[in-house]
Amino acid sequence: MHRVVLSLATTVVALTACSSAADRVDDVSSNPTPAPASLAPPARATLPGGWFAEPLPGRTRPASVEAAGDRLVVGGSVGSGDGARPRLLAHEGSVWADVPLEPATGYGRIASLVHLAVAPDGGVVALGNATGGAHLMPRWTAWSGTLDGVAEVAQVFETFGGPSAGGLAGVTAAPVDAVVGSWATSPSRLSPAVWREDGGRWVRRTDIGPFSSAGDVQALPTAVGATGSAVVVVGTETVTDDDGTRQTAAAWTTPDLRTWRRLALGTSDGPSSGAVDVACAGDACLVAGWVGDRLAGWHRCRGRPPHPAACGPGRAVRRTAARRVRRQLRGDRGRSRVPYGPGLGRHRTLGRHRPAAAARVAPGDDTRATVRADA
Repeated sequence: MHRVVLSLATTVVALTACSSAADRVDDVSSNPTPAPASLAPPARATLPGGWFAEPLPGRTRPASVEAAGDRLVVGGSVGSGDGARPRLLAHEGSVWADVPLEPATGYGRIASLVHLAVAPDGGVVALGNATGGAHLMPRWTAWSGTLDGVAEVAQVFETFGGPSAGGLAGVTAAPVDAVVGSWATSPSRLSPAVWREDGGRWVRRTDIGPFSSAGDVQALPTAVGATGSAVVVVGTETVTDDDGTRQTAAAWTTPDLRTWRRLALGTSDGPSSGAVDVACAGDACLVAGWVGDRLAGWHRCRGRPPHPAACGPGRAVRRTAARRVRRQLRGDRGRSRVPYGPGLGRHRTLGRHRPAAAARVAPGDDTRATVRADA
């Protein structure tokens, strides 16, 4: 897999009126998103450590990135305001190509594709976001298809929005199509929520087994990934009891969105911790987060319980200290070489900046993970 670093940016569009063009356009299926005239980007720049900065064609604003075999897939938007439109790019070799998009609603026509998942067979699931309406609330749009073409599937506003809506953490396209986020199940409780596609409609469930908020524990999913056999969700559990309030990093896995297993990342008797992003490759996942006031990372190998253990070579997982294998985690304010020893589910701290996002990683002994730290 090419070592590629993409700088992801999001744009908030301030609308001065109580409505936008998207409020006035309900059906644009007859006017699919046009492809830009030219896809020739500037020459890519070589960065220290063997990385490359891969310029994007046109004025693309990237908001999501996924690996699909040898191809890199980038979702985002181009343009601004009512002139914005979604964009999905696929990169193979040295060529960028637009994936045709077909919006079905006004908000789909101006959305940015902020969540993206690509299955091994090329299936695509994405979520678009635009801001509008009287309260400038997020207007979510659901997209599905393949790398040959992706279409918006119109949903009612309350599917992902409305007064009870929480945030959306991400999507998966394999082993099952899913949207993961949170939803208010009472006036005082925000609970994990999972949406599954059923005949074009995304149907929501909340508080499923261990993936739930219950008693003194409130769970908040923050990111979603997938191995070949399971959906992997990471986040933070906030516990309030007689000793006060503390946070603990946690992960949840499911093969089918029905049966869930919880994996503890942080420790209940240590400093507060949280998980903010996850990237999976093959049967292993890398989780980025924080412990106390420091960056932290966890690795997980398929079939291994969260206790000190070592995973085999060739995977994006923690290595044994005897092999003297190091993984490099970079932040905006420098880099730290961290020796990874035994300890599945144990963390390594990486400086005093909490990460905002982790890039996707691929298996292999020379794989490096990129963490963006927003102090």
